[in-house]
Amino acid sequence: MSKAKLISAIVLLFMPFLGFGQYIPLDNYYYSLVVQNNQQNNISMLTSMKPLLIQDIDSTVNADAVIYPVVANSKNKNTFFLRKLFNENLIRYKTKEFSITADPIFNFGIGYDFKESKNTWVNSRGITVTGTLGNTVSFNSELYENQAVFPSSPSEFISKTGVIPGQGGYKSFKEKGVDYFYSNGYVSFSPSKHVNMTMGYGKNFIGEGYRSMLLSDASFSYPYMKLTANFKKVKYTVLYNQFIDRSSSLSPQFGYDRKWATMHYLEFTLWKRLNIGLFDAIVWENADSTGHRGFDVQYLNPVILLRPVEESFGSPDNALMGGTMSFRINKHFNIYGQVLLDEFKLEHIKANDGWWANKFGYQIGVSGWNLFNIPSLNARAEYNQARPYTYTHSTTTEAYGHYSQPLAHPMGANFRELVAMASYTRGNWMANIKMNFAMYGIDTAGKDFGKNIFIPYDKRVNEFGNEIGQGLKTNLTITDVAFSYLLNRRTNMRIEAGITIRKEQNLQWDKQMQYIYFGIRTGLRNLYSDF
Repeated sequence: MSKAKLISAIVLLFMPFLGFGQYIPLDNYYYSLVVQNNQQNNISMLTSMKPLLIQDIDSTVNADAVIYPVVANSKNKNTFFLRKLFNENLIRYKTKEFSITADPIFNFGIGYDFKESKNTWVNSRGITVTGTLGNTVSFNSELYENQAVFPSSPSEFISKTGVIPGQGGYKSFKEKGVDYFYSNGYVSFSPSKHVNMTMGYGKNFIGEGYRSMLLSDASFSYPYMKLTANFKKVKYTVLYNQFIDRSSSLSPQFGYDRKWATMHYLEFTLWKRLNIGLFDAIVWENADSTGHRGFDVQYLNPVILLRPVEESFGSPDNALMGGTMSFRINKHFNIYGQVLLDEFKLEHIKANDGWWANKFGYQIGVSGWNLFNIPSLNARAEYNQARPYTYTHSTTTEAYGHYSQPLAHPMGANFRELVAMASYTRGNWMANIKMNFAMYGIDTAGKDFGKNIFIPYDKRVNEFGNEIGQGLKTNLTITDVAFSYLLNRRTNMRIEAGITIRKEQNLQWDKQMQYIYFGIRTGLRNLYSDF
């Protein structure tokens, strides 16, 4: 056996014991590479609960070759500067028992909003540090310091909610700008390749789509503890979370009200092409009418489908259930879907009477990879909808949201949406186009028509006859075209330029935005403004 083959065999032999507990960054670009590899090579893998641990990638697959393909085959190996710019982490230190990497993370961009005739810009600087201790412990920390002037649509959302989409609160900066701080991090422990425990401050995502009707990464970061058991064809995750309700505050000393949530997600492979998932969540307030409640130990129960347990002791807490499906048709196409059940009664569904408490949503989508046998020509079409008052509860504190944003779809409820997107990659060049078409009903005349999930449902307008689009019926179209050149896959560093055209129209207004942008950034997170 040649030396090269011997080394390859040793790497494959010990690959299951490398990188325990380390996560792939929660960025759509990385996961498109993972799914594309699985699709092309007929690999069965449970990928709905994100971020994924590196150990979750099949042991026969070289994670570096999948996530950093150009790095694995790069010709820029001899020059220190070129290696650091295109191939490697800026700082990397590794011994038998310890490893650490550190990289600058940033977003430097400029743009122009034609509607408001104003210049926009963003100036984000930070650092990410990732490391391992032995074969069982890993950690990560990301810190961003930001100043920005946003275009008209995000600015309107920021002014209305007091929140930067997905990035938390802010303070004013000069005349039109905002200043804000953002951080994520985790400590992960994997005593074996099947079991992991993570404590972190960050985001999670459930599903195979661009959106999620169960749990998305569109809102602000939050503290969580995650327990995962993965036996290749069966994967079970328990999430314990603390969220923030910004509608009221305890006091200037203690800040905003807190709430808690326990979530369970079981996904399994029925046969090689079909994955099924079951989901439930319970949300409860930190302080109820009797005073301080804190974390309810009854919800430490790791068993899925807590709704019967919740009902057994007469709890008023917010319970949700749901499911996911993903079916690989062939190496080019995959269909997927989700259903979310908040509350419903079958008799009212059969009667089609629009009862307010028939609160549910669903998603159906199809993704295509290497279309027409053209490498890296990928596309997706996805439909999402949620009935009025879905995700709401009797109190604002127990709504299925965090830091003034929904925890699932960023549009909240009372909407229909179609997302169509395509991308083409050639070498380090990438072109992307994404189009959003949505219809929703906005609350008007001081009445609750069911879009804002943070309004208690007892303020609803109608008991019966509720339908999607009620209220001020509004149509939204967004088109975003972007071109980029990838510099370094380790941090997803890229130069990019693009244009966004947005139109929101109803009987009261016709808001339009045409926006061009250019910048250089690293991409280790998803940020959304298309809602």
